[in-house]
Amino acid sequence: MIPKETIDSIYDSVRIEEVVGDFVTLKKRGVNLLGNCPFHDEKTPSFTVSPVKGIFKCFGCGKGGNSINFVMEHEQYSYPEALRYLAKKYNIELIEEEQTPEQIEKANARESLFVVNSYARDYFKDSLHKSNEGKAIGLSYFKERGVSSKMIDKFQLGYNPEGWDAFTKSALDNSYKIEFLEKTGLSIVKDNRSFDRFRGRIMFPIHSMSGRVLGFGGRILKKSEKAAKYLNSPESNIYHKSKVLYGIYFSKSAIVKQDNCYLVEGYTDVISMHQHGIENVVASSGTALTSEQIKLIGRFTKNITILFDGDSAGIKASFRGIDLILSEGMNVKVVLFPEGEDPDSYAITLGQEKIQSFISDKAQDFLTFKTNLLKDESKNDPIKKVKLINEVVNSIAMIPDEITRAVYIRECSKLLYIGETEITNKIIDIKRSGRQNSNVPRAEKKPAQENNVKTVKQNVSSSEHQEKDIIRFLLEYSHQMVEFDRNKMYVAQFIISELENEIEFSNPNYQLIFDAYCHALAEEELLKQEFFTLHKNPNVSRLAADIISSPHSMSKRWKDHGIYTETEDMQLKPAVETAIYSLKIAKIGELIHDKNEQLKIATEDTEFEILSEINNLSKLKKEISAKLGRTILK
Repeated sequence: MIPKETIDSIYDSVRIEEVVGDFVTLKKRGVNLLGNCPFHDEKTPSFTVSPVKGIFKCFGCGKGGNSINFVMEHEQYSYPEALRYLAKKYNIELIEEEQTPEQIEKANARESLFVVNSYARDYFKDSLHKSNEGKAIGLSYFKERGVSSKMIDKFQLGYNPEGWDAFTKSALDNSYKIEFLEKTGLSIVKDNRSFDRFRGRIMFPIHSMSGRVLGFGGRILKKSEKAAKYLNSPESNIYHKSKVLYGIYFSKSAIVKQDNCYLVEGYTDVISMHQHGIENVVASSGTALTSEQIKLIGRFTKNITILFDGDSAGIKASFRGIDLILSEGMNVKVVLFPEGEDPDSYAITLGQEKIQSFISDKAQDFLTFKTNLLKDESKNDPIKKVKLINEVVNSIAMIPDEITRAVYIRECSKLLYIGETEITNKIIDIKRSGRQNSNVPRAEKKPAQENNVKTVKQNVSSSEHQEKDIIRFLLEYSHQMVEFDRNKMYVAQFIISELENEIEFSNPNYQLIFDAYCHALAEEELLKQEFFTLHKNPNVSRLAADIISSPHSMSKRWKDHGIYTETEDMQLKPAVETAIYSLKIAKIGELIHDKNEQLKIATEDTEFEILSEINNLSKLKKEISAKLGRTILK
């Protein structure tokens, strides 16, 4: 359990812009920061971070909250996990009771997988550096490949011994359960026997954006016709190959700084690039590139440069990657290495300065790359030339932005000596028929309820909006002094005096916030906004952040043009009174509705009493409405 003092220290230390900035590229927009939302796919930024208020809010999908909420939502952490993550980030010492084997057993399944992977990472590292077998085989291999000790430590590389069950036995001896060893894929259980999946392999931990170990890649060093050269962890509750990029944890800052991401094929390519001073590089973890991986890169930059081998397999992979990247609205360039070379080997051959120059000089935009490559293949063959044109035009058709697409149509026309009209018509035909390049899988049509932005109307009470308005005034203006009924008082005092013991909120979180203000005022205290935005209850902090967030702000240019517009705080008294009266009217309306429903099943004995109550409520509603200047028609 984490002590309250430590939790308070974490809340006091965190800065929302730093926490979110680890995962999202943010740009200054007035007093706030703006970026693409990491929780849903969007082309136009709608994700806002307020350093002053310490909150984030997406006006596309609706998610919002404080730093803790963000980490919980983004990394799918529990509340204690998010606190531990932030404590580590801000070097805050956490003193917790050491978990016993019994407590580990009670931990949730997902966290147990992370715990097992963490143990495996440390075991493989120790095996590489401390065991005779690890040093003789694993460490020797890395040294022969020119991998420095610094890179071995940075990427937490390791070695799994050749023995049938060396790792599995060690994990079981240390009280880790076989069920979690099997679920992570570290161990295989067959015929009541358990053995290591990665035996006799050097190990590459695969990290999440926050540095947690999701799974492993293992390379066999002995020649074997039966065993695969590379082996990855199987899909699990925490590891999904299509959504993971190897090296993203170590490269994200450099990607933002360079505003470009180099995409390579293998683990050693990433490590070698880092060793040669090129850190904005990731790999697709031994799988074909996916749209999820591209979107992951898109959080940090819109520019991707593919670095693939110059053989036919590398060219084919680059073709598929180009179209997929373009379809996600990204910019793509390609660098092909000489045949027989890959980024790892060529970096070693050229050295740091020359490999950086090579990449800069050889990078081509996708149109030039595809056209030049296919021109050499087609030469004077008309059929092959038609195939070339279709291949290039298919790629241009992938571009979602019309202006960008128009620019490439013009360039394509110049390169291939074909009219822009013909290319445009071909693209229209492709889009109409849906026959875009088969290299790019079509997105499955999702049911409406699965969309990132929910469109289904939720059942809320008729006073939901009025309740929210009252809570907003409390959060925004509770400390402001205004004259009500010839008496100066705080906004919070006036609202509480008008509604306490009279109104019950239908939303339990609104009620919780309202009650907190009531209790504080009874103790002669006024709660600050931060009490709720940094509330320990994630539901309350999310709600508070959502309410006080605003997608619009008054432009200072209005004043420069002589346009004077009154803001809400300038007319605070009538605004608060209107909110209070509106809530009362809405609540009375709900009561009248309930009474009318009772009337439908009333007996002769109760009918008159219910009608009388409806009449009295209607009169009260008219009286309050008169204060608002409203006309009640029925």
